[in-house]
Amino acid sequence: MSFGGYFYTYRVSPENDGPHLDLTFSIQERSYARPIGIGAAAALIVLIILTMTTTLASKILPMSDEYLLVMIPPAPDGAEPLALNSLRHEIDGKTISVSGSVMNRTAVSISNVLAVVEMQDTTGRFPQTQEVPVQPEELAPQAVGTFMAMATLEENPGGYIVKFRFADGPFIPHKDERAPEITITPQPMPHLIK
Repeated sequence: MSFGGYFYTYRVSPENDGPHLDLTFSIQERSYARPIGIGAAAALIVLIILTMTTTLASKILPMSDEYLLVMIPPAPDGAEPLALNSLRHEIDGKTISVSGSVMNRTAVSISNVLAVVEMQDTTGRFPQTQEVPVQPEELAPQAVGTFMAMATLEENPGGYIVKFRFADGPFIPHKDERAPEITITPQPMPHLIK
């Protein structure tokens, strides 16, 4: 029997000899699977958003600075694993380009090394940081890789800082092994002075 879109059923049960009115959902067992699934999906979405936008992931996962330091291989002498062999810069107006070479001092190959070059203008208010890969991507033991970064600053270039890090990890300590620059200062010849 149907009245305005609702279904009603009249049943007479053998235990009860009287009429019994059943509504559509009165005889169905309640299933909590759908509400539990919706609640679990909502909680999972909130957890994903929290781990991406806050520091929750660093508290949950066993990641710390000490954990990341394991990625840095030691040098045979116990010093820094990388050595900066050369460093050059060119300035053209407000554009600065920095290039150099770095050597792997360890006994193992390392890969995915980035040169992080922070270029500063004379005011110090508008620094630009470039992360450029060291080429070749994999540095064999005692091999040398090169890098080059360029930026156009708001004001005239005033200086730069070079660091190295893994693409997916911590900064790598390096030592400066650049050869000293040779400068020649002309001296007047004593016999020519009158």
